[in-house]
Amino acid sequence: MGSFERLISLFRERESCVIAFSGGVDSSVAALGARKSLDDSCAAVMIVDQTVPEEDVETAAKVAGEIGIPFHTVEVDLLANEDFTSNPPNRCALCKGILMPKVIEKARELGFSHTADGANLDDLDDYRPGLKVSDELGIWHPLMEAGIGKEEGRRILKEHGISVHDRPSSPCLASRIPYGQRITAEKLRIISRMESGIRGLGFRDVRVRLHETSSGKYLGIIEVESPGKAFREWERIRELSLGMDLFLDPEGYRQGSLNRALDP
Repeated sequence: MGSFERLISLFRERESCVIAFSGGVDSSVAALGARKSLDDSCAAVMIVDQTVPEEDVETAAKVAGEIGIPFHTVEVDLLANEDFTSNPPNRCALCKGILMPKVIEKARELGFSHTADGANLDDLDDYRPGLKVSDELGIWHPLMEAGIGKEEGRRILKEHGISVHDRPSSPCLASRIPYGQRITAEKLRIISRMESGIRGLGFRDVRVRLHETSSGKYLGIIEVESPGKAFREWERIRELSLGMDLFLDPEGYRQGSLNRALDP
């Protein structure tokens, strides 16, 4: 039995299920598995807050349509939570503790018995404090149980003609702000605008790590998959900054690079 067949089999053991959905690769694989096995007894629920770019919401709605799964959104004001905006190292866990109960609540409202996410095997290799919180809340991780990692998920989506099979990972915008530096609406807007603009120049994997200096000024550290190309396009990238100081990371894009600060 292949991994996707295992996933479908696992969903068939559930009466009904809501998927915590982002429209990215992982949650799309989970949603596809749910739809293939549960027919109309499943739904995709996306939390919409200030850390989610508007284009991600549009993409998620489009992908849900491709899969054929009902799509719902729940709006949450994350920036009203002081614990979250203070940006501690366990920010992801705090966020999960705020947002996932909203997904569970929506599942109950829809009359569905289980709530699942798109956590996959590869997530065990990075700092993921949110996984423990999800476990405590009773969130099911079907991709982990089926043995599906990121690349396997991309293959499954491609085989089924789902457009996001090659979409880069896109964690929330707050992940670009170093731990301990306050998360604000202004910072999130700057990050979203700059990353969208840099992708518009032909880059695929883009992170704008936004640091606040002791004088209150912002410094943007640009990570892209091709630093050499970024160097050649540097003047156009600088135009997107509206005068903010920028630095090009010569190591290029690395997933979870800010988590290195947590290593002993």
